[in-house]
Amino acid sequence: MATVPSSSGEEIIAVVSYYLDPKTNMAEVAFVVRDEWQNRGIGTQTLRVLIRGARRNGIRGLHRRGTHREQAMQAVFNKSNCKLKTRFSGNVISYELAFE
Repeated sequence: MATVPSSSGEEIIAVVSYYLDPKTNMAEVAFVVRDEWQNRGIGTQTLRVLIRGARRNGIRGLHRRGTHREQAMQAVFNKSNCKLKTRFSGNVISYELAFE
């Protein structure tokens, strides 16, 4: 989760989470960044934090599926400094980040 100070305390601007598949030891990742905070590096920073936590927990990588229109998400994954596999199937794009 990413927050910023606000007059009422903390304002949530992004949430990132993962679901671990114990059979593959890979985790599916999901992101939500508030519209007014997009294109400011929030997704990149939250992914880096998530990667550190996943590695610490012994997870071997992350994956995500989305539409081909999610160019910002593709840029976030490209900046991950992990081995990245990208697959296309119709309008669906799949990403797999492998930790080495």
